[in-house]
Amino acid sequence: MRPDMLLMVPALALALGACSAPAPEPEEPTGPANGSFTAPLNGFQIHYEVHGQGPVLMTLPNSWGLSLEGLRAMYRPLEERLTLVYFDPRGMGESEAVREDADRGMAAVRADFQALREHLGLEQANVIGWSNGAINLIYLAHEHPETLSSAIFLHGMASFTDEDAKALQADHPELMATYASFMEEMANPELSMEEKTARQRTMWLEEYFPMLFADPEQAGPALERIFGEAELSWPHAEYANREAPTFDARDLLPEIPVRSLVIAGAHDMLPPERVKALHDGLPHSDWVVFEKSGHFAPVEEPAAFAAVVFNFLGVWRPATS
Repeated sequence: MRPDMLLMVPALALALGACSAPAPEPEEPTGPANGSFTAPLNGFQIHYEVHGQGPVLMTLPNSWGLSLEGLRAMYRPLEERLTLVYFDPRGMGESEAVREDADRGMAAVRADFQALREHLGLEQANVIGWSNGAINLIYLAHEHPETLSSAIFLHGMASFTDEDAKALQADHPELMATYASFMEEMANPELSMEEKTARQRTMWLEEYFPMLFADPEQAGPALERIFGEAELSWPHAEYANREAPTFDARDLLPEIPVRSLVIAGAHDMLPPERVKALHDGLPHSDWVVFEKSGHFAPVEEPAAFAAVVFNFLGVWRPATS
């Protein structure tokens, strides 16, 4: 087996009037109220949180089992100028437990995203997806482009074929051997799901995810910040491996009219040219490569990442003297 590769820069105008002029009306909020909430979506109680200020940017969670704390740890700097909406997928965090395997799938995440968007009263939304979330964003944007104002594909790719798997095996034989041993261990029927999830966390945070950083030696503290308070789930990860071990969405890209931003890391395990196929296939796409990043640009180059997203969404304010 191989790792789950489904695992992707306003000015305020002050009106000065005479002393007798009436006080200005208070500004209306630009997004949903901040806080932690639960909503009935698609028959499930789904936990979501809203943080920040400014235009809304909704996150598309990873189907392989990650509670919202993980994505918020990466995207928190964006909350300075954007209203971030996060939610826990079914069976994760404070959302309701799954009822069948398909509740852990990519389609379930897309369905709950759309239901949450409607629940928040948003006709359209800017959306960001990271890694597996960026891949799922391709399908979301293809199915319902009219509901998206823009799409940010962070460390995603348009396909992962058998040839890509063979190249990964050839380029990273030691990691692949480690992962094969891990999968053999996870096949032990005597291990509980809790024990498997605990072993998954150890393997991913200590061996797999560090290899996705530009500097693996510096990955430890960053990974602790991202995943220290977040939940992982082996049942979700196992289902993600079974659902789409390979995929090819390149034929869908020309049919996606959504304004897009595609982000790659120069030192990611899959090279930027593989990610660029996503950019090349989208009709309205900007392309950015972070030269000092691997698969975690929001934490490897946080200031530069925030600037790129702010610029793309039109909330960038250049420094003034």
